[in-house]
Amino acid sequence: MAVHVAQVNIATIRAPVGDPLVAEFVDNLDRINAIADSAPGFVWRLQTAEGNATSIHAFPDPMLLVNMSVWESVEALQEFAYRSEHREFVKRRAEWFVDGSTRLALWWVPAGTVPSIDDAKRRLAFLSAHGPSPFAFRFGKTPPQAVVSRTTFADETTVALVHRLNDELSAMYPEDGANHFSLDPESVVPPVGVMVRATLDGRPVACGAIRMLDERTGELKRMFVDPDVRGLKLGAAILDALECEAAELGAQELCLETGSRQTAAIGLYEKAGYAPTPLWGEYLRSPETSRCYRKALADS
Repeated sequence: MAVHVAQVNIATIRAPVGDPLVAEFVDNLDRINAIADSAPGFVWRLQTAEGNATSIHAFPDPMLLVNMSVWESVEALQEFAYRSEHREFVKRRAEWFVDGSTRLALWWVPAGTVPSIDDAKRRLAFLSAHGPSPFAFRFGKTPPQAVVSRTTFADETTVALVHRLNDELSAMYPEDGANHFSLDPESVVPPVGVMVRATLDGRPVACGAIRMLDERTGELKRMFVDPDVRGLKLGAAILDALECEAAELGAQELCLETGSRQTAAIGLYEKAGYAPTPLWGEYLRSPETSRCYRKALADS
């Protein structure tokens, strides 16, 4: 899979776009954007019919401006940002934007993909919550290329990940009835569910799924990250992607079961806002090893 890099940066402008205080910045937008459009490695940028994004209000504060673009590589983006005429405007940004208001996030996207503003907001939030990772990062050391996308049980590499999860859980919980592996592949296919998989530099390394239990409640299933890449926030990335998918399915809340000995998983869910909830259904048969959690998506 060919992969590009997307970027979003936001900042609070010191005055409305028509104000003389920011006139020099506004008057040079067309010139700087033209340099970007013709730069080696440029793919796409967010813009309206006016040719820029100053009239796009992605946040409640109308003074918070958003800039988004896609590039063939981080190096191509850096070349434009810091080695073209754009560099002078970066150095002078304090003249036009409120100090400390600038936020930036980079992330990997499959080539040909145009990210949405909601995608950008999620990456900014993820970076703020978890720090730099292959899922959302800043300029500096370029991380491995992490891409999270939909998958199904028809994909052999996804099934292989699930089998590895089953083996790990069987070794961790050898008690009879402690594990709950049953999952109908048709229950994690839209519109009743979704399964996602993460690749790292093209190698499948993580997965997770949602199945809708009813019209308002989804259940997280089959969360797994390859032990070789744990610590790179890929579990949090899978969880973030599944919450987004759940909202698209119409879920108002998510629930899950995890094992009592999986302290890292429990920490991940609790940090993401999941609260303990009584066992239900098949998990009532394993009270010593099962822990259940629930989260209202409206509060996320």
